[in-house]
Amino acid sequence: MAYIYAKIKEAVSQEAKHFECISKRYELPYCILLIWYEGDRDLSDLIVSNTRCADRFIKIDDRLYSLLFFANRPDSHATVANKLLYIIERHNPTAKVGIGVACTNFSDEIDEVLPQAIQNLLIAKEHDYNAIEDNF
Repeated sequence: MAYIYAKIKEAVSQEAKHFECISKRYELPYCILLIWYEGDRDLSDLIVSNTRCADRFIKIDDRLYSLLFFANRPDSHATVANKLLYIIERHNPTAKVGIGVACTNFSDEIDEVLPQAIQNLLIAKEHDYNAIEDNF
């Protein structure tokens, strides 16, 4: 997990700092959504075209993507994750998808939230079916 943590943290840390600042100032939690994708298409355009302009998309590598977004409702993380899973499955029915999500409270920092998002992603990847894991 150390390698994957370092790789993801490097990719998302700059955007996460921006989200942390806004989150603390306006007491608005944010979520980190990680997508593991085993398929033959790049998901970048698909994800970007189905998220809000305030959300931040990061392509980490050919199979791993991240989305940072503000949770303006208690169920925002589930809504976003389910929407993306549905869209990915609709465009790539044979692809294997695992999604891990973790959200902050106002005092959390990236080092507290990112390990939970990665752990949830690893659990979601272990399923024999497309899954979302959001235990945090």
